[in-house]
Amino acid sequence: MKIIFLVFITLTASCLNSGEVNRWDCNKFDGAKIISGDGEFLGELGPRWRTDSIFNDSSSYASTWSQNSIFNTNSNYGNSYSDLSVFNERASNPPMIIADSGIIGYLSIGDSWNNERFNPNDIKYTCDWD
Repeated sequence: MKIIFLVFITLTASCLNSGEVNRWDCNKFDGAKIISGDGEFLGELGPRWRTDSIFNDSSSYASTWSQNSIFNTNSNYGNSYSDLSVFNERASNPPMIIADSGIIGYLSIGDSWNNERFNPNDIKYTCDWD
């Protein structure tokens, strides 16, 4: 009985930490490209001084008006209902986070149990890119 309880606690604890951004993860996100499920370039992750950073207020990728911005609530990538959107919790095809080494995961606010999905706000504040 103790073994079953320990296994349950271990599995539960690992699920609670899935998708969490830790400070040591910032290097793998730095410079990673964001590519939508339909192949559009949506900017990159990194400090706000970078030209194509989604956290650069002067970048079209951080704007609320650009069709290729995840922060445009009228675009497929920023609304709350598109399967391509970061901000649709149930999106089946959210944008990919791609580094030189390959796919890191997906940019998405959904499914905290899914360790392949990372919230852009968690990345921004954990990595001090605001």
